[in-house]
Amino acid sequence: MIDGADTPLEIVVFDTNHQWDQLLSSTSNYLDIATLDRLKLLLSACTQTVMVERYYIDRDYRDTFSNYHSKRFSTPPSRCIRLHFFNRVVSRAELLDPSKVQNAYLGYAVIRPTRPSSLGRTLIDPRKIPHVEGTSCLSTEEISIQGSVLKVTGFPFISQDSDVTVCAQSAMWMLFRYYSNVLRTSKEIYPHQIGTLVSDYSIGRLFPSSGLTLWQMGEACRKMGHPALIYSRRKFEEEAPEIPFEHLIYTYIESGLPVILGLPGHAIISYGHKSDYTKAAPVRPSGPITPAPFAFSSHYNDAMVINDDNTVPYQLLADGTSFDPTSSGYKRSEIDSFMVALPEKVFLSAEHFQTVVTTLLNDSSFGYQTVSARLRDEFLMLRLFLTNGKSFKRSLLQRPIGNPIVADIYRNLPLPHFIWICEISTPVLFAKHEILGEVLWDATRNVYEPDGWLALHYPEKIVYDQGTCFNGDQDLLERDLVGGVAYPLYRNNLKDLK
Repeated sequence: MIDGADTPLEIVVFDTNHQWDQLLSSTSNYLDIATLDRLKLLLSACTQTVMVERYYIDRDYRDTFSNYHSKRFSTPPSRCIRLHFFNRVVSRAELLDPSKVQNAYLGYAVIRPTRPSSLGRTLIDPRKIPHVEGTSCLSTEEISIQGSVLKVTGFPFISQDSDVTVCAQSAMWMLFRYYSNVLRTSKEIYPHQIGTLVSDYSIGRLFPSSGLTLWQMGEACRKMGHPALIYSRRKFEEEAPEIPFEHLIYTYIESGLPVILGLPGHAIISYGHKSDYTKAAPVRPSGPITPAPFAFSSHYNDAMVINDDNTVPYQLLADGTSFDPTSSGYKRSEIDSFMVALPEKVFLSAEHFQTVVTTLLNDSSFGYQTVSARLRDEFLMLRLFLTNGKSFKRSLLQRPIGNPIVADIYRNLPLPHFIWICEISTPVLFAKHEILGEVLWDATRNVYEPDGWLALHYPEKIVYDQGTCFNGDQDLLERDLVGGVAYPLYRNNLKDLK
């Protein structure tokens, strides 16, 4: 059924006479067949209504049009079409009351008049797509359809247009758009502007773009207020063989920080992971080992959630080669480098945090084998991540923390804007998403400051620094705890997709 054919808002309801191919004519051939196939691959299992919003002025495409396409002899149209997807039949009358259709709203896709790909700015809620799995960074936007305001939550996606945006610019746009959605201090930036960020570090013409190096992408992040770290698999494995390369990627993603992955001739963005907690638990190495070894939560990681601008969002990058709505054609082993854009007030990197916190846990004075009878003979499972101090304190109101004394101390403890956290568990408890304690570390410290920890919580004791937290010298206080129990791990950085 079609309601309002050729009007500014045409409503296509899929039935026996109207299916996905109807969108080719409803979009006046803005939509190309390849993009239609990508939308069907992602959404065919859950879409029943598509609203076609004509004459849409898209900020990202208008930036590209003004700075590039308008200079061509034969120019494409300056406006776009925006498609809105719903998982049930939605009428024009229902749209007048947004509360009636909010739960049915899947999200939107901007269709540009560009070739070879017409898929522009896109945001789809992965929690409403049957085949999508894992946990992910998500952001929320408000959109207006003829004055009716709806919300959609997801991770931003855009495809390359082969002129202004190729894979590197597309990955950068997705990263910056996510940050501008979730951080008040991060401004929105458009495709052409991303290319000009590296104009001082480029040789030859900027547009049509031939892509960006990871180093150029790092410079663009720095100019946007997100200083970047760049890791090469070969160099990192030579210099830090004790820390697996993919474990490091997992740690940053677990911190709610999307990473741009470098593949042979390609760049994609990863912002989530899929873990299998039925996997056999890690086995403690036999015999006495000094310092004591630890297992890490990345042991359970099976795949990374990615956006590849050449395909569809919310794919899984694992070790397979099949191409379907859930799996990327790439393998994790093909990742040769990655870049992570850190918040401005984070100075301690993930690998350095792992070094200092495991040193603390093996310390003769504060290590778990010295202090904790409950943990002394356990093979510990550690989960490392970065988070916002305010978010951590808010979580204290939403989950138990093992002991009310600990929660009270944390609430009254001044914290930096960002903190590294090492959650302490055992393989059995972690498979149930439970922990027995944590270490809080100042993210503005460096690897040569072993006293940078703010609190150390074991089941029987908490040690916290009331000196540094009040901008003085380290002044440690200890409180014995009685009745400490396992409690839920911290979940604020990533959201479950199922």
